[in-house]
Amino acid sequence: MKSKWQKYLAWPLLAWALWQFTNAAWALPGGPTFAHFFNTHANPMLIINPASGKIVDANPAAARFYGHPREQLRQMTIQQINAFTPEQVAAERELASIEGRNFFIFRHRLASGELRTVEVYTHPYAFNDLTLLVSVINDITPGRHQAVDLWHYKQRLEEMVVIQTATIEAARRWQVLTLLLAVLAQAVAIVWLLLVLRQRKGLAAERQTLQAHNQDLAHLGQALSHHFLEPTRRLRSFAQRLQNKPALALDEDSRQALRFIDEQSSRLSNLVRDVQRYLLLDQSPPEHAAGADALAALRAALEPLQDELAGCTLRLPEQTLQVAMDSQRLREVFQILLDNALRYRHPERSLLIEVRFERQPNGWARLSLSDNGSGIPAPYRQQVFDLFSRLVGSEIPGSGMGLALASKMLQSAKGRVRIENGLDGGACFVIELPLKLQP
Repeated sequence: MKSKWQKYLAWPLLAWALWQFTNAAWALPGGPTFAHFFNTHANPMLIINPASGKIVDANPAAARFYGHPREQLRQMTIQQINAFTPEQVAAERELASIEGRNFFIFRHRLASGELRTVEVYTHPYAFNDLTLLVSVINDITPGRHQAVDLWHYKQRLEEMVVIQTATIEAARRWQVLTLLLAVLAQAVAIVWLLLVLRQRKGLAAERQTLQAHNQDLAHLGQALSHHFLEPTRRLRSFAQRLQNKPALALDEDSRQALRFIDEQSSRLSNLVRDVQRYLLLDQSPPEHAAGADALAALRAALEPLQDELAGCTLRLPEQTLQVAMDSQRLREVFQILLDNALRYRHPERSLLIEVRFERQPNGWARLSLSDNGSGIPAPYRQQVFDLFSRLVGSEIPGSGMGLALASKMLQSAKGRVRIENGLDGGACFVIELPLKLQP
């Protein structure tokens, strides 16, 4: 066991040895003066390249102390022996400077894996234009309980090692957690992507099916035009020709039958025409983004109905609204609703039609058309928008397609229509459409 005063002689001994090294004739790799001293000294000694940390040479005492052959030590770096991290080495250098020490206290790892607390006395010297560090290693581990000051150093070193170990373990746990979270996020992303791809495939299949249905409907529309309208036109034409025959002038039954054929042919023609219009609504979507002037569309719808509206009272709005719907489609909707009011007027009073335009605070327009006609009972107010739906008999002409057409045209513009109570028991058709966005 070295006494406390012996350790303070190590630095002068190192200084003398280095002075001998630089002034003797020996230069790496030979020279009898320093080589003899270096190889026979009892303390472990290392010669280190400060730039790379490579151990240039180690004496036999160092080989015995570390448990590595000298040849192996010459292939190693000081970082493989020093158990401190670069941050801990820097902290020890700063502490030695503050305390005025001419040595450093490190923990070196032996070949067996055992850690030893050592004092390292080191100094740079030039060897044939190459600056190397000569270090004398003094093992202070056995004197732990005898030297209180060394015990404090060792305690601080152990605390540094514990802190560094805890930091490394926390970093490792954080890396594992981050990796798990990344794997989980990747798995969620993959599942989401698979769901999106599956949904897209489903949508693509539905789109193909819808396109096939639309093609079938287009073919059906063409068939209605060529195979249904033409026979009804001919049937009506021949019925009218028979009615003009002088031979049938006195045959009332035959004339009545011909009138029936003519009326039903006309009704069938109108029905086929309305069905064809309904089917074509999806084939040629309008430009709703262009917008429409609601009052202008209403006046255009009233123009061809001047004769039918003679004697009726009309109350029209004074100000218009710009709505996000094709103007031609909006005009057709108004025509259907006006025609509906004319067909189902009350037999005991003159027809009154009131139209109102209101701007809603949610960016929508409310267009209402009220009449004082026969009205529509509440249980049937949704049913009348179905295809071929009629609440009256054949005594009132119609195909049962008008309100269905109006509803479909409004839906194509993201609008809607409903029925409320009108004037004096009549009906009120309420249209809701988005307002046209101002540029």
